[in-house]
Amino acid sequence: MAWFTRSSRLTILTVALTLGLAVYLPKQVQAQFRTASLSSQIPDQWQFTPPKNPDSAPVSVNREGGATRGPECIRTNESLVALVPESGMNKTPGIGKTMAAYPTVFWYMPQTSASTMEFVLQDADARDIYRVEYSLDQSGNDMGGTPRIMSLTLPSFSNLPPLETNKDYYWQLALVCDPLDRSADVVVGGGIQRTSRDLVLESRLRQATPQEQMALYAKEGMWYDTLKTLVRLRQNSPQDPELAQAWDKLLNSVKLEVISKQPGLEDVIGEQPRIDETSGLVNSN
Repeated sequence: MAWFTRSSRLTILTVALTLGLAVYLPKQVQAQFRTASLSSQIPDQWQFTPPKNPDSAPVSVNREGGATRGPECIRTNESLVALVPESGMNKTPGIGKTMAAYPTVFWYMPQTSASTMEFVLQDADARDIYRVEYSLDQSGNDMGGTPRIMSLTLPSFSNLPPLETNKDYYWQLALVCDPLDRSADVVVGGGIQRTSRDLVLESRLRQATPQEQMALYAKEGMWYDTLKTLVRLRQNSPQDPELAQAWDKLLNSVKLEVISKQPGLEDVIGEQPRIDETSGLVNSN
């Protein structure tokens, strides 16, 4: 009986140690995944089809834009750039995927003399469903004076319905160089498609750290969510070398390596005063 008791205790102790290792080891693996493997989770290349008009012709919008006529709106040789993947067709922007009902889009803003910029979201029928103008120099803050990366989150509070799943949208950002001559605008943009809900992926995301979330988004090809998550990580830890490496890898994967070195990740245009805003279904004629 004494032998049985000692054996039972030994068995229980062995089981306890085994369970302890089972709980502890995955944390070590997760820690290694968050650091050394973070940039390796980003695809080497993102390729998407371009957004299309109702007649199935690609939408005429560029990923990069510079002034071609009218006033010199951009003060340097740099371009206004939408942070979106290329479609592989004449360097036109592709349709990036998102899980968000109200996603965030990003662009690189060069030094500009424009005082106003306009953001437009259109549906697959090329109809405006959201339009907003922003001032670049309100309250003495010359936002156009310093090159930076900026963003805009589609607002859920402006009567703008959530993006429908599996439908294409495209957005355009215009620097208004001359309010009296809108043909002189510098315009860039990209496509968005909200994917159907994936309950398994949503559960994994809820349990994941921000670094793991970024890797999951990248694995699933969610461009806008990957970019937004990585930007937030870099805002919180701007000196983290692993995040810097992941940032370089992400932008290099869409041939935007020049942008990866630019400052100003903390600037979010969505916090700036709106001049005029229209949402719902807007007649663009």
